[in-house]
Formats: sequence, C-alpha cells, structure tokens
Amino acid sequence: MTNQIEAGLENGIQEGQLASYIRDGKDPSLPDNHPINALGRWRKFFILLTLSYSGFLANFSVAIIQVAFPTLGKAFGVSPGKIPNTIGYNLLGVAVGPLFWNPLSKTMGRRPVYLLGSLFFIPCVIWMALSNTYIVFAIARVFAGITSSFSQTVPPATVGDIFVKEVRGSKMSMFAVAVVIAPAIGPIFCGLIVENTTWRVLFWLILGLAVVQLAAFFFIVPETLWIETEETPMGVALTNTGSELQQVSSDGKDYDSKAITEHVEETHHSFTTRNGHVGAAWMPWKRPKEYLAISLSPILMARYLTIVIPSIYYGSIFAWSVGITIVMPQKFEKPPYNFELNPLGAAFLAFGFGGVLGKWSGGIVGDKVVSYMEKKKGHREPEHRLWALLPILPFMFVGCLIVGLVVKLQLHWIAYLFGGGLFFFCLSAATGLLQTYVLEGYLSRSMDTQAVFVFFKSMWGFAIAFFVYDWGEEHDFLSEYIIQGALAAGIGAIICGLFIMKGRSIRRWQGMPMSTK
Repeated sequence: MTNQIEAGLENGIQEGQLASYIRDGKDPSLPDNHPINALGRWRKFFILLTLSYSGFLANFSVAIIQVAFPTLGKAFGVSPGKIPNTIGYNLLGVAVGPLFWNPLSKTMGRRPVYLLGSLFFIPCVIWMALSNTYIVFAIARVFAGITSSFSQTVPPATVGDIFVKEVRGSKMSMFAVAVVIAPAIGPIFCGLIVENTTWRVLFWLILGLAVVQLAAFFFIVPETLWIETEETPMGVALTNTGSELQQVSSDGKDYDSKAITEHVEETHHSFTTRNGHVGAAWMPWKRPKEYLAISLSPILMARYLTIVIPSIYYGSIFAWSVGITIVMPQKFEKPPYNFELNPLGAAFLAFGFGGVLGKWSGGIVGDKVVSYMEKKKGHREPEHRLWALLPILPFMFVGCLIVGLVVKLQLHWIAYLFGGGLFFFCLSAATGLLQTYVLEGYLSRSMDTQAVFVFFKSMWGFAIAFFVYDWGEEHDFLSEYIIQGALAAGIGAIICGLFIMKGRSIRRWQGMPMSTK
C-alpha cells in the first residue's frame, strides 16, 4: 500500500484524491481507464460473484451424480462402481479445455470466452441429460468438462485484472471456496432429485443454472483485458504539502502526511505512466503463427518450478478430497450405516461447511500475513503467502486419519463427516493460498499459470476416481488415508520451506518477473 501512495503522489494525484483511490480499492499508479480504477466497488463485487458462480457451476456439474451411482449404473446397465469413473472423465475435460480457452482469452479478450464457453456448455448438458448408454454419457461428460473449463482458469485472470494486489488473496479465496464447496452441495440436490424423480432431472437442473450463467456473464461482466499502448512522460504535481493529512487505506491503516511530503520532496522528478485500453488485442486468424505460440505457452509455463511444483502438490490434495467424497457414498449405503439417498446427500454438507470456514484462513489470513511480512521485510514477495499454509498442514493429516479410522473400525458416521470436513477446511485454505501464489508468480501470464494449476488438479482428480475405492478395499482404508494424510502434510511442509527460503532465488534464476504488481 505504501508503494501505491508513492506512485499516486508521483503521478500528480492530489492528496485528497489519493485517499479516495485507496479507500475504493484503486491503484493511483494506473490510468483512470484501467479496470482496477474504472470499475466501481459494487460492480467489482458482482463481477466476482459471477466468476465464483461460474467456478461453482462447473464443479457442481461434476459432483451432481455423487449419490446416484446405483441409479445410473442400473440405467446404463453397468456396475455402480463404473459410474465414479465419469467424474474422472469430466475432470479430464477440465484439464485439457484451457489449452483451447486461454489463448482466446489473451487475444480476443475475457468476455468472448465467458460468453462462448457458457453458450457451448448448454448443449453438452442436454447431451448428458439425454444419454442412453454409458459410453455416450461418458463422452458427454468429457465435452462438458472441456466447455466449462474456462471457468477454472480465466476468472483468476479477471481477478488480477480488476483488483489491487493487497486484496487479491481474499478475492481469490471467494472464488476458490465456491469451487471447493460445489462437490459438497451437488449431492444434496442429487439425493432429493433421484429419490423423487428421474436421474435426468439432475441435468435439467444444471441446464437451468447454465442459462443463468450465460445471462450473468452477458449482463454483468465487461471486458477486462488491459492492452498497454504507450508510455507518457508526466511530472510530479503535489499541492497542500504542508497540510496535515491522514490517508486511510482499505485495510484501515493510517499514513503520516509528513512522511509522504518528505518522500515527494526527495523524489521530485519526471517519470512515465502506462497508457492503454480495454479490449481485444488482436484476432487469432490474423496472426496464426503468433496464436499457435500463445496456445503452447501453458505447456512452456510448466518449466517454472515455483508454478509447476505447487500445482502438482495441490493436485494431490485435491485428489484426496475427491477420494473422500467417492468412498463415503459407497460405504454409507451399506451396513452398518444403511443411509437413504436424502440423508446421504445431506451428509456432504459437512464438507461444504469446512470449505466455507477455510475461505477465511486461505484468503483473509493469507493477505494479512503478506502485509505483515511486507512491513517486516520492506518488500513484497509471493512466497510470503506460504507462511499461512504451514499451520494448516498438520490438520490435513488429522482429517485423513479420522476418515481412515471410521472406515476401518466402522465408527459412528458423524466422525467421518468431522474428519472429511476438517480436510475440506484445509483444502479450501490451501486452494486460496496456493492458487494466489501461483497467480502472483507470473501475473502477466496469469491464465497460463492457472492452466498449469488446473491441469494437475484435474488430472489428479481424473486418475483417483479409478483407484481410490479399490485401493482401500485391497490394502485397508486406514493405511490408505494415513498415507494420503502423511503425503499432504509432509510434502506440503517441504514445499513451503523450500520456496519460503529459495523461491525468490529460483524465480530470478529462471528469469521470471520479480514484481507482483
């Protein structure tokens, strides 16, 4: 925030104006037509709400079949154990889809991708609803994942487009918690619908939500892709330098006017400010070779260690959460629990509750930790965010241990919900922290970083659907969850320690941008 004050004063902004800029979450170092400054606070809120809804819907669509494995198995004439595989097929589509959507978003703009993706998702939902065979349904799930995958990588880029870095973590956590709680909300509707009507209504519900998504993007979300055009020299113009001024930032901290004035007097010089406009950069068909290079850039992004390693790690803990949701319905439908569909669907609420609580830890606490470390160290680094993850890691192991003990010893079902909810709390916090860390590691190529992040998340989710239940059946569920918890906590601690100590050096060594602006 101090850097914003300095930049604002250097840009010739009056002291009274500067307070308004900071209070409204704007950046005085950027031109007025930049999305950060041009969009009002409430407009940004509804944009973020729409982005979060979109991220929620894609994952809600994945999870809508969670307690309908026997029903779908009977409808398609296959074993109920094959139905969880279609969750993996959906996630496979989510993994590869950004390779199509991301380059379009970086050339044509964010808004066309939101509209096209929302539109193409609708016929895929109809395809799923009308499927009559397992193969047809599985293929439809892949294409549903591809068309909805824009919602997993482009929204974080829009968050970076419209919010200053001081609040980026908390805003990302709102998006992240929507993604995390979707698998907990979907089964509730699944149980109610399958119990009272046909399974096809599950996807008619998704269809209605998909139409709402298209309408929300059309009416609420503008283009936010910022295209820099030139640099213009400007001079410093400061008035009322002798006045007593207290600038109040969005985080409630006061800034001393005397210190500001002294800084301006010491740094009175010419400088440049970036000019530009919002809109499309260029059309893909006009520069096919350049477009091909952009299409391959997410693959090249995977060479950066501070992006690919946290993404692989996050994918693993996401997979363990998918495993918890896949194992629970298959165990709770059988003795000694004998859950009916509606109570089974409602049981997933515990995971959603944990996910909502995790938002606070991953977003607000993460931003506070970064602000504290910036004041202590005198500079801001993406790695500062990882300090907030360290206290979360032991609870991942505890959550997995509880789940394993319940299944192994057939303990009361409430303990499974507590253990699973605890793990989802940790997952939600880790999502906000790690996704923002990866985002800030290469902010100018934010969608490429998110493509790497989502790819490993989705590929892990795709793979685990095929073996998580068999792993427990063949080798004991307790040992399975102990291994998962130990990997989540142990590898997480190693990654945090490594990048807290050496992350900046690694980023400089690999030629990554050193600014998180």
